[in-house]
Formats: sequence, structure tokens, C-alpha cells
Amino acid sequence: MLDGFFNSKLRSDLALLFVVSIWGSTFALMKGAFDDVGPFYFLTLRFGLAFFILLLLFFNRLKKIDVNILKSGTNLGVVLFLGFALQVSGLRYTTASKAGFITGLSVVLVPFLGAIFFKKKLSLSTCFGVIFATGGLFLLSFDGVASLNYGDLLIFLCALSFALHILFVDKYVKFNDAILLALIQIGVVALLSGVLAVFRGGVVSINSSLLWANILYMGLFATAIALLIQNKAQEKTTPAKAAIIFSLEPVFGSVFSYAILGELISPRAYFGGGLIVLGMVLAQIRFKESLIINKLQTVENK
Repeated sequence: MLDGFFNSKLRSDLALLFVVSIWGSTFALMKGAFDDVGPFYFLTLRFGLAFFILLLLFFNRLKKIDVNILKSGTNLGVVLFLGFALQVSGLRYTTASKAGFITGLSVVLVPFLGAIFFKKKLSLSTCFGVIFATGGLFLLSFDGVASLNYGDLLIFLCALSFALHILFVDKYVKFNDAILLALIQIGVVALLSGVLAVFRGGVVSINSSLLWANILYMGLFATAIALLIQNKAQEKTTPAKAAIIFSLEPVFGSVFSYAILGELISPRAYFGGGLIVLGMVLAQIRFKESLIINKLQTVENK
């Protein structure tokens, strides 16, 4: 059923957009979570729950696990864990708005890291799309504070990790079961988060039903379903295009912040969202150009 749905590139892109909308909702929902529980313990519960959900749903696939898929899933899990660990650590030293912009730099890093490490070609339209999307992220997230600090460096390394994660997903899903990859990488993040939570003394008793509801939403929708869809959808799209779609996360974040917390969206933020959408459109041109070139070559061959 999943394989049939993701046969279409359009459906895959829309599925990624759905994932980004879920991730955008987590900003408002997590706003006060770290006041009651340590960040690494929260990550442990979130990814641990997601792991057991996927394990129950796809237990019969475990017989397909081999050394190669175990290695690939572990690599994805380590990179994903580094991204989250650096993000929650960096937020202690910098503002949320600066962290949002710097994390969004993963949109810029994806196509260029792909060109450097995986020999992927960069089209001119993709470059322009990344520029517009980055400009939109700047308007949405940057607060005008010019000083950079230790937290900003950690967040930049977080963006680097998320960019590498997108590229590694693109690489591994072509040769491995996407569902097993999601299961393994989520398990790795839960395990590593749990180790840090124990050593940092962040394990506490949780009595808040609202916090448990938050963890359930994060574990089921924002992690298990989201990463499963990401793995399947990226079988049909490019990492550069996926990165542009992921740049819409702060747009959804602003919408949910207004709906849940009553935070107003400024005209500047609206303009930034428009630039991100423009960046997505420009990224699409690459594929249309390829179709035109293929048609011209077909005519010439005749």
C-alpha cells in the first residue's frame, strides 16, 4: 500500500509537505515542555515511543534485516541524533529566532554538500531557489541580533547534521527497505538520547497528562509517521528539492504559533513565507527544463 502511494513524484512531494506541517506544529507544542523534563529525556521518550510503534506495525519485516541495512540505519540514526543533540544544546546559549534561521541553513547546505561529497550536479534554478528560500528564512526567523556566540556554532553544526541526514536518506533508500531504515534510525536516536539522559541526570517522574499527550503526538506523528514518510517520499524526489520543501517548516511554525499560542505574524514574516514558496517554484523548474531537453533530444534523434 505504501509503495503504491509513493509511486507518484507529486504525491511524494505532497507527503513531504505534510511532514513539514507536522514538524512546524512542534514548535508551539514544545515551547514549555523543557520546563518540566530534560531535553534528552524528552528525546528518549519521543523516539522510544516511535520505535515501539513502528516495531509493532512492521514486526514481520525484521527478518529482512541484514548487516548492510543495519549499518545504513545506524549511520542515519547517529547523524539524526547529532542534529537534535546539537540543537537542544545550542538553544541554551542563543535566541530561538537566531536558532531557527541558522538551522534553516540546512536548505543551503544540502545541494552544495551533495555536489561536494556525492558529485550531484547543481542547476542554476536550484541555486536561485535556495537563495530565495534562504532569504525567506532570514525574514521569518532572524531577529536582527548581529552577535554570534557558542550557541550559534552548535546550531550551525546542527544544520550541517540535518543536511547530511537528508543526503544520507537519499543515498540509502535506493538500496534498502525504507521502513526498516526508519525503524533502525529511530531506535538509535532513542538509545543515544537515553544514555545521555541517564548520565546528565535528566530522568524524572512525569505526572502531567498534557506532557504525556505532547510526547504521544511527538512520538507517533512527528517521529514515527514523519520519518517513515520522509524515507518513502525521498525515493522519488531529490535531496535538493526535499530541502526546499523542508524550508517551509518555519512557515507552518508561524501558523501554529498563532493558532495555539496567539502569536501574531508580522508582514515581514508573510513576505518571508512568500519568498520560500517562490524558492520552491524555482526548484521545480529544474525538472521542467529536463523534460524539455529530453523532448528536444528525442526530436533530434528522429
